Amino acid sequence: MHLVVASVSASTSPSGVCRHAANIARGMLAFSSVRKVTLVTGEWQAGYFRDAFDLKDPRLEILSIAIANRSVSRNLWYLRTLPALAHAQGADVVHLAYPMPLRRSAYTSPVVVSLHDLYPFDIPRNFGVHKAWLNRAVLRRCLKNADAVVCVSEPTRGRLHELFPALRPEKTSVVPNSVGLTREYADIEFPDAIRDNPFLLCVAQHRANKNLVPLLRSFRLALDRSVVQPETKLVIVGSEGPETPRLRQVITECNLQDRVVFLRGISDALLSALYAQCEVVVAPSLLEGFGLSVAEALAAGCRVACSDIPIFRSVATANCVLFDPMDSSGESLLTALRHALHLPRGAASSPAGLQPRQAAAMYLALYSRLALRSPISLFQPFHEDLSAPGDL
Repeated sequence: MHLVVASVSASTSPSGVCRHAANIARGMLAFSSVRKVTLVTGEWQAGYFRDAFDLKDPRLEILSIAIANRSVSRNLWYLRTLPALAHAQGADVVHLAYPMPLRRSAYTSPVVVSLHDLYPFDIPRNFGVHKAWLNRAVLRRCLKNADAVVCVSEPTRGRLHELFPALRPEKTSVVPNSVGLTREYADIEFPDAIRDNPFLLCVAQHRANKNLVPLLRSFRLALDRSVVQPETKLVIVGSEGPETPRLRQVITECNLQDRVVFLRGISDALLSALYAQCEVVVAPSLLEGFGLSVAEALAAGCRVACSDIPIFRSVATANCVLFDPMDSSGESLLTALRHALHLPRGAASSPAGLQPRQAAAMYLALYSRLALRSPISLFQPFHEDLSAPGDL
C-alpha cells in the first residue's frame, strides 16, 4: 500500500497537527504491508519534519511543496493540485492531516480526513470573525466530500454529530491521537533560561481556548505564597497566536518577565526531556478536542494539574488534579498546583492516546474497508496481526 499524508499547513515550527501527521507516518511504517508513505509538506516545513520528528525510513518520502505560505495559496493547492499529485504518486489512500478544501471527484483513491476539534464553531475567537467563517465553510465541504472522517476522541465525534446531525454515523470513527515521543533524550541540553531552575510546564499554542492568562496569574500567586520554590520558572511550549500580545501584557503586569520562558519549534527529544524534568504539567484549557499534552504527560509519569473539562476527566489518573478553568482569580488552579506538587512522581500511566503502531493498525483497517468499497482499489485488504508486539 502507498499512503499519501497531506500536512501542508501554516506552521513554521512543529505543531500538534504536524506531530499527528508524523505519528501516522511513523506508525504505518511499522507494517510490512505498507510499501511507501509520502508525507506532503510545505517547503517551510520539510526541515522540521525531518529533524524534529526523527523520521528516518527508506520507505518514507517527505515531499515539500513550493507555494507561498498564505491561506489562499494553501487552500487552492489542496483544491487543485493535491488530487493530481496523489494520482501521479500512485496513492492508494490520501489522508488529510486536518480538514482542508476537498473536491472528491478529482481523486482516484479514497480520501480520509482527521478531525481534531470543532473550534471554528465552538471557539471562533481562535481565528477571528472572518477566518472563523472561512474555516466553517472549509470544514463543511471537507466533511461532506471525504470518504471517512476520523475523530481524535469520542467527545469530538459526539460534538461533530451534534453540529451535523445529517452526517452518517458510519462515515465517522475514532482513532485516538498517538503518543510517540522519543525516550532518547539523555544528551539533550536545556535552554540557558531553565538549565539550573525547577520549572512548571505547559504545552499550548497561544490561543483563546488554551486559557493561559489564568495560568500566568496563578503562577504569580504560587511565587508570592511560596507554593513553588522561589527560583521556579514557567515554561510554555507552543507557537505564537492571537493571544500572544495579551500574554506579554499580563507577564509585564505580574512582573514575570524573568520567570516565564516561551519555547517554540522544539524537537521531540527536547519536549520529552522537559516532561521528564518538570515539576508539574499544567493544562488549563477551556476546550480541547483531545488534549495531547495531558496524554503525553501521563505517558511520561508526570504530575498533572488540568482543567475540569470532559476530555480531561475521561483520561485523568491518580497523577492528575482537576481545577475550575473558569476561575479567573487563579485560586482554583493554585490549589490544584499545590496538591499536584505533593503527589509522588509516578510511573508512566496508560495514556489516553495510543502508540503510533496501534493507531496505524486502526487506520489500516479503515483504509482496507474503504478499498473494498472502491472499484479503483489498488491494494489488498489489511490482514496483519494487530496483536504483534511493537512500540515506537
